[in-house]
Amino acid sequence: MNGVFSAVVGTFILFPFIVTILFLIIMKRIGRAPKSVMGLAADVTTPFLFIGIYVISYTIFGIGTAFYIAGIAIVIAIILAFIERGAVKDFRIVRLLRKIWRFYFLFSVAVYLLLISFGTVLKIIEYLK
Repeated sequence: MNGVFSAVVGTFILFPFIVTILFLIIMKRIGRAPKSVMGLAADVTTPFLFIGIYVISYTIFGIGTAFYIAGIAIVIAIILAFIERGAVKDFRIVRLLRKIWRFYFLFSVAVYLLLISFGTVLKIIEYLK
């Protein structure tokens, strides 16, 4: 049982978009339109992307990057808070946190795809030598 659980969690971490697809399928079966739950699917997928980025970068580079990932996330949150504070008169924390979390999703997708591409090319070059 432990092995099955580890395999499922490992799959979700390595391929976080499976979580997105499963979430959208479940919401469709419940009766909610996929367009209306796309933001929620992104919200659910973001932690898996963070962990996936850590695991992939550790595999590629061999060093822990958790400090850098957390540091970049904090800097992004600070920058977006300053932008939001200057642009909006009515400053709402919940709205800001939702924007930050969704930006993390977009940023994490880009980094995840770059790391997967870079790692694949690097391993192919390594294999050919």
